[in-house]
Amino acid sequence: MSPPRICVVCTASAQYRCPVCSASCSLTCYKEHKVSRCSVVTVSQDQLPSNELHVPAESTVAQLLELETTADYVPIRKLELLKQSEQLKMLLKNPHLRSYLTKLNDSLRPDLSMSAALREPLFVEFADECLRVINSE
Repeated sequence: MSPPRICVVCTASAQYRCPVCSASCSLTCYKEHKVSRCSVVTVSQDQLPSNELHVPAESTVAQLLELETTADYVPIRKLELLKQSEQLKMLLKNPHLRSYLTKLNDSLRPDLSMSAALREPLFVEFADECLRVINSE
């Protein structure tokens, strides 16, 4: 189990993660962080723990090639088609859907969040449109 997250502003228990810089924030400090302290965090190679320092290039290539053979892999060219879908653009104008997608993306338990999302008609409509566009070719 991972250690509890601590707010970067007030050191209280953190419930939120900033989507821009990935900092952990408490409910009371989240807005303050977004306004005054938020910036993209970059980590140099020498700041990484030694066991995460470097992945050999051939390993990365092999992993990518292996990924392309899985059933869930979607090639970039098909993902690019999502940008052209007028129906998706219309759906994404809905602030409720955008908020729901943000919460789903930031979830600490994506498995449970996705199960709940599949019972939400607005999300199902969005997912169906994504699948329709990707599988249309």
